[in-house]
Amino acid sequence: MCSPQPFFYFHCNRFRSLHNLFYRLWQGDDNHFFVFANPDGRPFHQESPYQWFRNFIFKHELPYMRFHGLRHTCATLLINHGVHAKVISSRLGHGNIATTMNIYGHRLRTADQEAALKFEHLFQSKPSNDQRH
Repeated sequence: MCSPQPFFYFHCNRFRSLHNLFYRLWQGDDNHFFVFANPDGRPFHQESPYQWFRNFIFKHELPYMRFHGLRHTCATLLINHGVHAKVISSRLGHGNIATTMNIYGHRLRTADQEAALKFEHLFQSKPSNDQRH
């Protein structure tokens, strides 16, 4: 029967290595960019951005929205302003445009319908007497 000691030793060393890696990453360095970071480069605690956002909403008496809702709001605003789905997909960090289409396809269809109506109105307006040849 095998001794459990080598197995235990391997996993303890592996755990220690991972712990050291995560500790170094948590301390921050020039090789990483954190969206939310302290002035010394260390990342915020995972709840800090959410807590700040929640306090901001209450302070300014805005309707409640989850922090992740900002991502969807951004995507929807970009769609409504005619930004191409591939660009939106890239900004959201989606691996491919299909992911974006699966999540926001209904908004794209609505924006496309609105664009079609605007285009149709271009041809329905009657030219004024000054514009006729």
